Amino acid sequence: MSKNYYWCWIGAGLIMAACVTIKTDQTAFQDLSRQDECAKKIFPAQSNKTCLSGEFDHFTIRRLTDKGERPVWSPDGKRIAFMDKEFGDAWELDPATGQTKCLTCGFTHPGFLRVHYLKDGDYLLLGPRRRTNDFADRVFKTGFWWMPRDLSQGPRWLGEEHYEGVAVSRESRKIAYTKTWLDTFLHFPSALYIAELTPEGQIKNRRAVAWSINLIEAQDFLPKDAGVTMARYTPTYEVLGIDLATGKITNYSKSPASEEPEGIFPDGKFTMIESDRHARKPGDMDLELYMLSLDQTGKDVRRLTRFTEVPGEKASNPAVSPDGCRIAFMKAKKSPDPAKLTGLGDGIFLLEFYQCQE
Repeated sequence: MSKNYYWCWIGAGLIMAACVTIKTDQTAFQDLSRQDECAKKIFPAQSNKTCLSGEFDHFTIRRLTDKGERPVWSPDGKRIAFMDKEFGDAWELDPATGQTKCLTCGFTHPGFLRVHYLKDGDYLLLGPRRRTNDFADRVFKTGFWWMPRDLSQGPRWLGEEHYEGVAVSRESRKIAYTKTWLDTFLHFPSALYIAELTPEGQIKNRRAVAWSINLIEAQDFLPKDAGVTMARYTPTYEVLGIDLATGKITNYSKSPASEEPEGIFPDGKFTMIESDRHARKPGDMDLELYMLSLDQTGKDVRRLTRFTEVPGEKASNPAVSPDGCRIAFMKAKKSPDPAKLTGLGDGIFLLEFYQCQE
């Protein structure tokens, strides 16, 4: 990928022509290298095409919402679900029109941390069964809730408390998650589980497929559900993957920096990662978004964002669209809570790849 990256801020319906570094709080922009502008920009996603990961050099970034965190794409790539805040409500956004609607505001619930789409459009929500305090509910008591796609009934508690997030298959009703001593009494070592959700919203066929003395977190399924990417938490974070047929575990990042996989490209060649490899002191969790090749060398790593140039800001929780041409992510502000390493959500952004046609 070219070392010269393009950011184009879109506001009030007008696309600014200058290449910029996003300075969101100060609403200031700084020119990057003065490459010639494209005579014509071709956006594959707007032509209903797919994008092979790693083949696009240029992209735009624009803000979609003024609030929110942890975006995910719908199976058809036409909607983005996100949380308005920690222990809040799940919302849905149409990125083409900017229209939003609340998915859970009409129901009584204790507050959610994450929302996901299942393959058929049903919703899988993560949060505690009841509220006690923020730290305990996030770290120890997060379980699964299910809600039908037509919203004919409110979220229903499924249980199965687990550690942090969940991987949701694009191709089946499989999910992957981890259980550790943090969420389950005397559960050691950490275990990665594969399970299925029935159309009625029941968890079945649960089986453990990997174990670790470290904390691990499931992230994404590889194509054809052949494996799962996951993060392993040591003094820093590592990007791992497990082959579900052989049980082989691969370290993809091979880096001393803190790197966590968040959003895989549909062709399985690259994953998005949150990384602080650019930081003067890796481990500070000054996170930016990168693409990491899953070629097992750890050498093809491509930086996409530069939000940390504004003190206290970062980019996190990227989600790759089903066509591979767009990435939804959140801008975050550093949190005083040391347990919330990815920061406080400060809006949903959209990165869209394009090609130059002269």
